[in-house]
Amino acid sequence: MFDNYKTIYSYLTREYLKVFVLSLCSLVFIYLIILFFQKVDIFIKNKAPFYLIFEYLLLRSPEVIFQWTLPYGVLLTTLLTLGNLSTHNEIIAMKAGGISLYRITLPLIVVALIISFFSFLGNEYLLPYTNQKSQYILDIKVRKEQPYGFFKNYKIWYRSENRIYNIQLIDIEGKILKGVALYEINHRFKLIKRIDTREARWLNDRWQFLNGTVRIFNEDGSIQMIPFNELDLFLPEKWENFKSIERRPQEMSYTELRSYIQKIQSAGYDATRYIVDLHSKYSFPILNIIMVLVGVPFSLKTARSRGIALNIGLSIIIGFTYGIIFYIFISFGKSGILSPLLSSWTPTILFTLVGIFALMSVRQ
Repeated sequence: MFDNYKTIYSYLTREYLKVFVLSLCSLVFIYLIILFFQKVDIFIKNKAPFYLIFEYLLLRSPEVIFQWTLPYGVLLTTLLTLGNLSTHNEIIAMKAGGISLYRITLPLIVVALIISFFSFLGNEYLLPYTNQKSQYILDIKVRKEQPYGFFKNYKIWYRSENRIYNIQLIDIEGKILKGVALYEINHRFKLIKRIDTREARWLNDRWQFLNGTVRIFNEDGSIQMIPFNELDLFLPEKWENFKSIERRPQEMSYTELRSYIQKIQSAGYDATRYIVDLHSKYSFPILNIIMVLVGVPFSLKTARSRGIALNIGLSIIIGFTYGIIFYIFISFGKSGILSPLLSSWTPTILFTLVGIFALMSVRQ
């Protein structure tokens, strides 16, 4: 009996992996084509050489795989593989041989578990590097922008002609720089002024500094301190100079993001949206296993239609539904409506329950 299970498990795994490679490659190719057309205006406008376009798309491929296509590739593979086996009555033959649907599903779940493991490793070690590198190619090599800003020691640094900004956190939606230390230097690179502020808001083409202190360093070595509640400044540096240098969670590993969150919280700033992304780094890879649970019952129920198109359409509907639910809950978490833990894990738990109940409803 063990030999029979071993043979069937080997057959199911082999068939599943063949379809999985084809499905994933197809999805990645489609997404890369879409990504190319999204950026083609930038490439043409800046007369980017072909090798830079190719390098950019190559470096974006890991994100396309691990963040955009992998779970949906697993779902599509499950629907196509089991749908094809059902169409040729192989599932019925296995059941007639005393093999339950749960045992038929087991090798697929094991494969999905392995895929989830590699998905987590890819998100943890590969994506931070490739995302940073691809953004560097787009901004510096293609757009020819000067690399004035950089991220170091969990802080954002930006240097202009005679100013250096040290920023704790950038709020993209609110157009706010938080925890700012602005150093103004002269042509001899000597510090002449320092402004510390808890928040710097971009309003009406000017910066509004709130709750801070101005320190003026005089030639005689004395320091003049001027506290302020509100200070309006017209600086050469605009909001556009800063919004592109924020370190995105996709550009940090789980460990880096966790350390960054601790740094933000220790400084007294709200790190909710980063905490949501932190939990998502665990919940999203598990989606690969859930897609098998969801895909198995649907693939068996649609087997009679004998249509590949139906399974592809069904995978699109299921994937689209999950995507909407996932990003709605993520938005709830980042806006503070739900806790980061609930917002990150609720869609995963919901789809797990749907998959389990749907699997239990299928005749064994």
